[in-house]
Amino acid sequence: MKIEVLEDPYYEGSISHETGPFKKWLKVKHPEVELVVPENKSKFDLHDYTLVMPLVNLATDMSLVNYLTLVLVYTNYCFKGSLKSDSNEVSINVRYENENTGEKKEFNFKGSETALKESIKKFDVNKFMENA
Repeated sequence: MKIEVLEDPYYEGSISHETGPFKKWLKVKHPEVELVVPENKSKFDLHDYTLVMPLVNLATDMSLVNYLTLVLVYTNYCFKGSLKSDSNEVSINVRYENENTGEKKEFNFKGSETALKESIKKFDVNKFMENA
């Protein structure tokens, strides 16, 4: 699977501060996954309990489910030492573009680790890829 980190226009072309730790974690835990990161970009960070994953572009529609599962495992790793009173949130933005048709889709999520787990269980990639 190939994951391309994109500049986030909402943060003036910066990339998420979490990009570096996520890339390092992927290299150790999932060396088969390639994470392409733009060079010499400033990074943004929210100083709260939100784990802001980088804005990414995926090469294939089926890799979306795999990416979401990877993010869930990564959030478990990041939040494992958290207190029950911590209100940890995860923020995910994923883009997919079908190279054949030019059709673009975007998946956005912001919520708790538990809500992410439930969303992944219910996620239907076929329904997501249907034309609106």
